[in-house]
Amino acid sequence: MAGDTGRFLLLGSGEFEPWAVEAERFALAEAAGDGSVGVFATASGPEGDAVFERWISMGIDHYESLGIAAHPVRVRTRVDALDTAMANVIDDMSMVFFSGGSPKYLAATLGGTPVWDAVLRLIDRGGVFGGCSAGAMIAGARGMPFPFRSGLGLLGETSFGVHWDALSAWWIRWLRDLAPRRLPPRVRFIGIAEQTAIVSEADGWYVFGAGEVDVRHGPEREAFIAGQHFLR
Repeated sequence: MAGDTGRFLLLGSGEFEPWAVEAERFALAEAAGDGSVGVFATASGPEGDAVFERWISMGIDHYESLGIAAHPVRVRTRVDALDTAMANVIDDMSMVFFSGGSPKYLAATLGGTPVWDAVLRLIDRGGVFGGCSAGAMIAGARGMPFPFRSGLGLLGETSFGVHWDALSAWWIRWLRDLAPRRLPPRVRFIGIAEQTAIVSEADGWYVFGAGEVDVRHGPEREAFIAGQHFLR
């Protein structure tokens, strides 16, 4: 699909924070569109109005502080995602950015809707798909076992883990040890540490931020840090 050669900005955690600026500018440098970013807080939808609006405001304030035009895209429910008028506002943007929350809810809300179709069009014309945590996970392959089943297939042979160095959480320790082994042999796994980002270019993924990126494919495993890149 078109997403396999598209432009991506994926964060393990820490959206709308100063550390991510270098990665964001790199991702947007050659993106098609009007230079603006659409901010989605969809993954936080189940947490209530106040949380949803706080993430929207954080995103708008962050990009505007950088001199980048930003627009709130208030897709909180599947009804919102089915609204063609809501989808149309994406058509001229250079990047859509999905902040964190529930990957399961985010995928269920967006998949097969006019808003998701607009995201696919943006990728096809050279815009950037951006996401943090849940927003990064939905870029992964479809039909994968738990905990990767929220992938919507933008990158059809890759699955993503996030918060990958948060070892104080038992579920991250479990994921690191066991979950990547559950993937089929054709699917590569990429685990992104907190306050760490990867940005795609034609020749590979470039690493930004403070942590490591854990790349596994079958028995092969490599780690990459800021300033390094690896093949797509």
